[in-house]
Amino acid sequence: MSRFLGPLKSDFDPGKNIFDRIFIYLLLASLLLGFLWIDKPDGSLIFDEKYYVNVARNILSLPHDPDVYSDATPGTDPNREHPFLAKGIIAFSMMIFGDNAWGWRIPSIIFGAIALFAFYLLVKRLSKKSELALFASLLFAFSNLTFVHSRIATLDIFMLAFILLGFYLYLKEKTYLSAFFMALATLSKLGGLYGFLVIIIFHFVNSFIKSRSTHENLDWRKLLSWLEKYVITYVITGIILLTIFDRIWVGYNNPLDHISYMYDYYKSLTSAAPEGIASYPWQWLINEVKIPYLTVNVDVRANGKLISSHPSVAFQGAINPLIIYLAIPTIAYCIYAVYKKRDETALFATIWFVMTYLPFYPMSIITHRIMYLFYFLPTLPSVCLAISYLFYDRKTDKIVILCYLFAVLIGFILLFPFKQIP
Repeated sequence: MSRFLGPLKSDFDPGKNIFDRIFIYLLLASLLLGFLWIDKPDGSLIFDEKYYVNVARNILSLPHDPDVYSDATPGTDPNREHPFLAKGIIAFSMMIFGDNAWGWRIPSIIFGAIALFAFYLLVKRLSKKSELALFASLLFAFSNLTFVHSRIATLDIFMLAFILLGFYLYLKEKTYLSAFFMALATLSKLGGLYGFLVIIIFHFVNSFIKSRSTHENLDWRKLLSWLEKYVITYVITGIILLTIFDRIWVGYNNPLDHISYMYDYYKSLTSAAPEGIASYPWQWLINEVKIPYLTVNVDVRANGKLISSHPSVAFQGAINPLIIYLAIPTIAYCIYAVYKKRDETALFATIWFVMTYLPFYPMSIITHRIMYLFYFLPTLPSVCLAISYLFYDRKTDKIVILCYLFAVLIGFILLFPFKQIP
């Protein structure tokens, strides 16, 4: 344990820091909840697991659902609209643990824990406040969208975990490692590109603000040298790994052909107006179009007649309302804090929110791109950070913070997918 924690001593020392110690219990609780009834409902695939589990089966040359990728060549990844990495991790887990719920979902649980740990470390390093980092991490852990995606075999939690690791390593001034993990995020799902842009924009804006505060000239040579290192590492890592994955598992000899295919595919995902589970990005801020990932109803009958029906399992794509409803006011406060105090934490939260969320507006309005609420997942930690920043910057009474956290917990319980013990 000491060998593992050695390099993290400056940021994580549960032996001396009470908040670090409390966070360990939060992390363990998150893991336990992730593993709780992981194989329930029996044999069911939840939401887009229908695609990714069957992709992994095909990669492993296992029998798969004939309704999904029926013409796929065994041993290959037929889901070419996404890069290979996250699907490869799921397939590797299934090779070890078997073609069952444990094999499908263990990677998501592990990467959900990595995401939570990385988020705690980056907020602590960014804000220099352990209590703020713990507060933000509690919100992140008890946001239902985070929880659900941390226990189902979809791509989003892998992308998010790599993004958060990339953010933390950037704050540690590990330029090459940060860019490397951002490339892994993009190779899990293309939305990782937004995380890469967060770092680029933050680095330049923060450097400009610091130069204004110290009345020094901006060192453009140093800035451009950093940009060169970061972009080249990101691009080369991405191209090399994409080439390897494509040649072994996907069927492309030239990664540019695959990139072109993905671009054309996403460009074709358009609709005049959202239908079904699709939604506009502004609807995400009010939790308006929840997505029923999987619902299992229990019917109550008497004398052969249906008396009532209630869900025993209800996995939803939904955000804890006690968190999402504070997104706009808290981000607005962060913008105010940047203007008035040049606060780095507020700046990072603002740029994170802007670069991972606002691009969906022109995509929706101009190109009519089809979108879903879970696209907000990479933005959600920025809202958790903004909420915790506002509470602590305004020196809110601890009793108010505890009451708010209790309300968040109630919101989490109400959206918890298991409504009765299986």
